[in-house]
Amino acid sequence: MLSILERKERESAKDYVVRTLVHNIINVNLEPGEQLLDQEMCEALKVSRTPFREAELELAQRRLIDIRPKIGTYVSYIDAALVEEVRHLRSVLEAELAVMACGRLTRGETDRLWENVAVWRLYIERGQEERIFLLDKQFHGMLYQMCGRDYWRELVESVAPHFDRTTILSFRCRPMEHILKDHEELIRAIEERNPELAEKTARRHLTRYTENLDAIREAYPGYFK
Repeated sequence: MLSILERKERESAKDYVVRTLVHNIINVNLEPGEQLLDQEMCEALKVSRTPFREAELELAQRRLIDIRPKIGTYVSYIDAALVEEVRHLRSVLEAELAVMACGRLTRGETDRLWENVAVWRLYIERGQEERIFLLDKQFHGMLYQMCGRDYWRELVESVAPHFDRTTILSFRCRPMEHILKDHEELIRAIEERNPELAEKTARRHLTRYTENLDAIREAYPGYFK
């Protein structure tokens, strides 16, 4: 079921549609292969046809939807090769971030990371996957910000939805505790100023998503390209 987000102040209609559709694709409220019915969605989002069409074109360029002339518009299937490219990019960047963090992060900054982990554990007990996903994004986002690599983060976020969708699905297929444990071990390595261990932990963490993809493919075979 489509989740209707609140429109931000001064947000254009096109940007609002993009943000709402990306949110629903990531959280699999719009399933891979599902047709987007323009008229119904325009009514639900209270926007006109023009900004909706502009949003569709942007999402098609980002390979999140497929526009089939004279047939319809559909949510893109999961492209495992594309997900792997995003995973590899993140693995390279975040292994470097882990090393940098060992020489840069203050006690106050690592405390913020520990607070994120503590709240995450609470939501694991409650089984609230959307909140867990947001906390995971926040954890990694803080590392980029604390290491002064905001452009790296922007680069990753531009292609993140393909990877993020598999993250949400992995929460439904595999235990989440091992991901949380990786975060804990990474913080400890940073606090110990151990760049070798931090890099190893960061790379292992991103490698887990390859295992997750296999589990998702088994549980949701119809979602794949």
